[in-house]
Amino acid sequence: MKKKTGIILALVLSVCLLASCGKAATSYGGHSVKELESSQQGMAKQLLSMSSSDLKQAYSYYKQQSQANEEDKSSKMYMELVSNWQENKKGLGEFKNFGKFTVAKSGKTITTTQVLKFQNRDARLIFVYQTYNMKVSSMNFEKIYSLGETMGKAALNVVMGMVTVFCVLILISLVIYAFNIIPYLQNKHKNKEEAAGQQQQAARTVAEVVPEEDDGELIAVISAAIAASTGASTDSFVVRNIKRRY
Repeated sequence: MKKKTGIILALVLSVCLLASCGKAATSYGGHSVKELESSQQGMAKQLLSMSSSDLKQAYSYYKQQSQANEEDKSSKMYMELVSNWQENKKGLGEFKNFGKFTVAKSGKTITTTQVLKFQNRDARLIFVYQTYNMKVSSMNFEKIYSLGETMGKAALNVVMGMVTVFCVLILISLVIYAFNIIPYLQNKHKNKEEAAGQQQQAARTVAEVVPEEDDGELIAVISAAIAASTGASTDSFVVRNIKRRY
């Protein structure tokens, strides 16, 4: 608990150093560039001295504070700084020294940037102050990428955006084309049903029709049988009537 309290007090103290600095008349809210640089480097040193477990404890503490009080913007600001530090310090390598420090004033804010030189890649710590009271309103830590890396990421984002757009257009085209296929499938199914109905009707009609027998052939067969049994000629008699027994 004492360790956690010490970490939190160290972080707060680094930012509050501005309040204890001399009030010499300058163009940056009564603070010189050297004072702003010293405060920002003090915060960087505190973060560099913290282990992974210390950073996790600090993040959990500020998260609890911001959730307990939604108006506590300071705790949320520290939580975001610790989160950015944990995320972006990976792959930077060993810290070497401090680089260039710059101050830029724009409207009601003053932005200070401290470059931190590491073994593998440089990074920057950025503070944004409110000009009327010189309180820190935003803190951020980020890696520094070369122009080629930045352009490569931008090109990749453009390509991904174009691919996404083309995929959506193709999907829309398929949906529109499907509307043309649906009536064709419906008509095809309807024609099949009509053809099946016609076949069933034809089968019922054929089943109902009784074919007429050829009486001429039957008379000829009977006449030949009578002539064979009596020895008379088929011209000597005439078969006029046939009675069927079923």
